[in-house]
Amino acid sequence: MEVVAIVAAAGLGTRLGRGSKALVQLNGRTLLARAVELFLALDEVTRIVVVGPPERLEAAGAEVKALLPRKSVDVCPGGESRQQSVRAGLLRLAGADYVLVHDAARPLATRALCRRVLAAALESGAAFPGLPPRDAVKRVEGQRLVESLDRTRIVLAQTPQAFAYQLLLKAHLEAHETGLAGDDDAQLVAATGHPVTVVAGEATNLKLTTAEDVEVLEALLREQEAVR
Repeated sequence: MEVVAIVAAAGLGTRLGRGSKALVQLNGRTLLARAVELFLALDEVTRIVVVGPPERLEAAGAEVKALLPRKSVDVCPGGESRQQSVRAGLLRLAGADYVLVHDAARPLATRALCRRVLAAALESGAAFPGLPPRDAVKRVEGQRLVESLDRTRIVLAQTPQAFAYQLLLKAHLEAHETGLAGDDDAQLVAATGHPVTVVAGEATNLKLTTAEDVEVLEALLREQEAVR
């Protein structure tokens, strides 16, 4: 059985305002380097595809090369959207059995989380990590409250997500043909009618999206890496 990983790292980070998000440094190291190292350290993963920013592909390749990887790491250009980028990565991985898809913008995902999601995907074919919201969740239209939603039926989705390779490839190809744009890979797979399992996510698995996130993530990384 071959398990491969796709690192989605092509985002421009327009809300962050610091150029290519994957090449932003937190506590002295780029998000891309941290994401690739996560999968280099997983014995279950045999190959990695980094889907990088086309205009910074050389820089992304240099980041990977500096890690001296002992596994095959392919760096290829992404598309205009995350969905297009993941599809490009899938097409580079013909012959794989299972695939983990992770956003480079989440630098604190752990090996334990990867293994938890992968184990669920081996049973059901598709899995993602999620956390229940802590705050009350409301649906609004404009500035008016429409309804309060049941928090026990809602989770906040994270990555890495794991899938049977052929299942995820089919989901992406069908979405491309029909014009479906999903928030993540789990949504595309669910759209095919295949059930998707949710496993416990991690509270520290935060995503770098805005400038306000930088300080929080750097503080967590400094604390984590000072212990090592």
